[in-house]
Amino acid sequence: MKTLFLLLSLFSFFLSFPEKGLSNNMPSVQLDTVYYIPGKIKHTARMFSDMENVSSVVLYIPADSTVQILQPVKNYFLIHYQGIDGYILQKKVENYTEILKEFNQPATDRQARQNQVDDSRYRQMVSKYGNEIGEKIFEHKIWKGMTTSMVRDSWGTPRTINHYIHINRVKEEWIYPKYILVFWDNRLTSWYKRK
Repeated sequence: MKTLFLLLSLFSFFLSFPEKGLSNNMPSVQLDTVYYIPGKIKHTARMFSDMENVSSVVLYIPADSTVQILQPVKNYFLIHYQGIDGYILQKKVENYTEILKEFNQPATDRQARQNQVDDSRYRQMVSKYGNEIGEKIFEHKIWKGMTTSMVRDSWGTPRTINHYIHINRVKEEWIYPKYILVFWDNRLTSWYKRK
C-alpha cells in the first residue's frame, strides 16, 4: 500500500511539471502603456462594464486601492484596474474634483505630469533591480526565471493566486485578466493566455 501511494505521488509530481518544449519558445509579453491619472479609492467601489447599467458590476475595488483614471465620463471615471477597464462613480475617488480639474488642463500638461510619475517608477525599478532588469520591469515585460516579487512589480497584484504543493516543491498559478502565469518555487516558468 505504501509503495502504491509513493508511486502515485511520484507520478502526479512529474505530470505537474511544465513541458520544456512549450515554455522555451515563449515570447516576452508586454502590457500596453496608457496615459492616466492615479486615483485612490475612498470606500469600496463597484466597477461597471456599462455605466448606464448598474447591474453590470465587473468587480469590487477595495478602499485605499489605487486605480488608473483614463478619463471622466458624465458622473463616472473610465478607469483601468487589474487589467480591466470599467467605470466607477467619481465621488468614490479621493480628491475627485482636483482630478476633474486636471483633466480640464491641456493634454500636454497631463502628459508632462504622467511622465513625472513614470520617471519616478522607472528610477525606483532601476534602483531595486539594476539598469537592464529594472528597465524591463518598468516596461511591464515578463520572462522565464523572474521571481514573484519581480512579476508583482511588473504586472501588479494578480486577481487570484492558486497554490499547489507537490512533495517538496510549491507551484503557484497567478491569474490575471488575460494571462495565467505559472511559478515553481517562486520562479516564473511559463504562462499562457486565458480562454
